Amino acid sequence: MEPRHYFCCAFLLLLLGFRRSAGAQAASGTNYTIPARFACDVASSPPPCETYVVYRTQSPGYLDLGSISDLFGTSRALIASANNLSSEDGVLQPGQPLLVPVRSCGCTGGASAWSSANVTYPIRQGDILFNLARFYYENLTAYQLIQDINPGLVPTNLQIGQEVTVPLFCRCPTRDERSRGVQSLITYVWQPGDTMSQVSELMNTTVGDIAAASNVTPSFSPDTGTPMLVPVKQERRPQLPPLVYAAGSTGDGRSRSRSRGIIIGATVAGSLVALAALLCVAVMAHRRYRKEPSVRLGARFLSPRFSWAAKNQQFGRDSRNNSFAQMMKAGDKLLTGVSQFIDKPIIFVEEEIMEATMNLDERCKIGSSYYRAKLDGEVFAVKPAKGDVSAELRMMQMVNHANLIKLAGISIGAGGDYAFLVYEFAEKGSLDKWLYQKPPSALPSSSCTAAATATTLSWGQRLGVALDVANGLLYMHEHTQPSMVHGDIRARNILLTADFRAKISSFSLAKPATVDAAATSSDVFAFGLLLLELLSGRRDMEARIGSEIGMLWREIRAVLEAGDKREAKLSKWMDPVLGSDYHMDAALSLAGMARACTEDDAARRPKMAEVAFSLSMLAQPLSVADAFEKLWHPSSEDIGIAGSVAAR
Repeated sequence: MEPRHYFCCAFLLLLLGFRRSAGAQAASGTNYTIPARFACDVASSPPPCETYVVYRTQSPGYLDLGSISDLFGTSRALIASANNLSSEDGVLQPGQPLLVPVRSCGCTGGASAWSSANVTYPIRQGDILFNLARFYYENLTAYQLIQDINPGLVPTNLQIGQEVTVPLFCRCPTRDERSRGVQSLITYVWQPGDTMSQVSELMNTTVGDIAAASNVTPSFSPDTGTPMLVPVKQERRPQLPPLVYAAGSTGDGRSRSRSRGIIIGATVAGSLVALAALLCVAVMAHRRYRKEPSVRLGARFLSPRFSWAAKNQQFGRDSRNNSFAQMMKAGDKLLTGVSQFIDKPIIFVEEEIMEATMNLDERCKIGSSYYRAKLDGEVFAVKPAKGDVSAELRMMQMVNHANLIKLAGISIGAGGDYAFLVYEFAEKGSLDKWLYQKPPSALPSSSCTAAATATTLSWGQRLGVALDVANGLLYMHEHTQPSMVHGDIRARNILLTADFRAKISSFSLAKPATVDAAATSSDVFAFGLLLLELLSGRRDMEARIGSEIGMLWREIRAVLEAGDKREAKLSKWMDPVLGSDYHMDAALSLAGMARACTEDDAARRPKMAEVAFSLSMLAQPLSVADAFEKLWHPSSEDIGIAGSVAAR
């Protein structure tokens, strides 16, 4: 064997040994000491907050806002805003510091409590926890903490697609720090060659302030890869260097257009040829069906912008009487917004949808307003439009979150008006079918739906649904621009995927929130009612004997104000199908949370950030969740929120 072959084999063995040792180290549960600057005490910790981390663009994979926003579970718009970027597009040069907003930072509780913000990462081919913490998240977390917070995880046998909770180091300012003008604490990972004075200049603060926030002396010299805390005051924002885009990729739309002029010209020419061919197909379809054409364009082959515009031209209708055409008048900006949201923009033929839903047959119905439809071998949820749904379409352009249903395409009727909105499919249907039926009826077997046997939701699944809905609402309330109110949170509008992840649907009543802090409180109240339905398995309002109307939010007040008898009363009030599937302390915490959300005084209701944070802790293993179960325990004297999640 040649020497280079020996070298290659030795290198491969060394690499394999490193990977195995890293996995074994993670699996062994090596003790990890939380840095003192991130340690906390639930009783004295400030309430959860939004903050920032400094992330450095890296190749391959994390050079654009889209991939970085996915990594941290935030929106591209928020990252662009935090870094004063005029565009969310473009590929950046590697190694540049970027401010990334993170939400729901707070104290985790437990014996060795630390302050963190949880994000979700789907495992990919070749991932190991050490690399996930060290390279992907650039030491903003530790692999031992990832393992601790995911007790069911087998580090040596990670499954592709498996969702892992990643705790990011962060901390919220204390009352004393806020009194000194500290607005937020930014997590900064020490880089090779960094000094305290250099970092203080970069972050527009002082060495003394960094030392105080990080619980070190001003002469402290952190090791490379050490996460530190940098205090930020309102009048002294970080002065990160301007971001530099890669050659041929820039955030300036005009420059990008100039550099790709030749490509665009060629694309348009090719698109014209394709359009001519498609029009021929349309004529043939017209002759075949003998009806007014409702043509499906080749949106999977043409650019989204050309497809949408060509579709409107095909009808040749008077744009003044065409709601879709009126939207087209908004020009490239609107078209780009639509195409950016819809991953594979499709315009469906109305006849195709009618055939797939058996002419909107009840056997195809899922939930109250959606129909299952198999189109081109893929299953979708189809919602028949009612009047002008331009507001709902605009809303869907503004949001992009794992717990909000995604728009896949639309169908335009022969008259040019909307006919159907086509959404991603949630295999388990709407939540109301699982709560109010004991057990839910099996779906009938037909050409539209396959027979399926269902069971009731377990306690863990109900807790997961509550957390998913809370995260979706938190995104709408605090991470869209402008902030949005859903306006119709109820069980029938919550759809469940195959693995019982919840997605909020039905945005027809959604609207921008006003500057009034109580604008989102209606969603919080509705979420409280949803929690009560998850606990009881009953509708929030239902008729009783003698035409009496029972209201869960009134019932739970009586239960929680029963003093020593409240556990017995709550046990009797809970959904009987749960049996002993839950801990009473956890049920009391959730009931207390629901009680706080349904306060008569809107100003006393908690924010979704507080609710989502507490639910994320309750969903953790018992060693972590124990410290949080009593946070929402109401007393008969003062029904409210205790500890770090006190209502504001």
